[in-house]
Amino acid sequence: MSTVYCAYDLETGDLEPEDGDLLTGCFLMLDEDFKILDELNLRLKPDGRLPVANSRALEVNKIDLNKHVMDPNTITYAEGKDKLVSMLKKYLKKRGKYSNLILMGYNIRGFDNRWLQHHLVDKTTLNSLVHYKYLDVADEIDVLKRHGWLPPTLGTLGSAVEFFGIPKGEAHVAKDDILMTVGVFRKVKELLESKKNGGSSSDLISLLEAE
Repeated sequence: MSTVYCAYDLETGDLEPEDGDLLTGCFLMLDEDFKILDELNLRLKPDGRLPVANSRALEVNKIDLNKHVMDPNTITYAEGKDKLVSMLKKYLKKRGKYSNLILMGYNIRGFDNRWLQHHLVDKTTLNSLVHYKYLDVADEIDVLKRHGWLPPTLGTLGSAVEFFGIPKGEAHVAKDDILMTVGVFRKVKELLESKKNGGSSSDLISLLEAE
């Protein structure tokens, strides 16, 4: 049963899902080599009311709320849920009760998962489609920091992108954030594989340990 990753990133109207609304989301379905199989870009608004967002959040994600609401491509949460569930089901395969679909992102444990479940896809529906484990690249970074393989200053996606020398996309643009997240994970995977295989004087882990 081949794993398919649903790598995603959200842009929101606040720091807490109870205080603001979900505005955009990008979802990339990736194969085991992290090649894009499918893509869903959502511009979102609540069902039956105007979205709530504070000025600081809009300054960060550069979303013009008036234009966002008036855009004919902006759809309701209910419509967005249907589109996302449909895409997930397209790639879903189960072995017994376990799904082959793995959610992936950067700090989705602390942020995106809460927003996704609060506004778009309820926890019961989501759990029926995706594996109970997920790949949070921020957790991978934290493990390597804990064991002294990466500097303690790393934390944000931007800091990891800069450290590993990955091409920079535009911060807080959902698809760019996903592609940078995948790039960071590839570097982490390369680092761990070099250690597993014994490494050499020129491999990444050796370079890191030499610093």
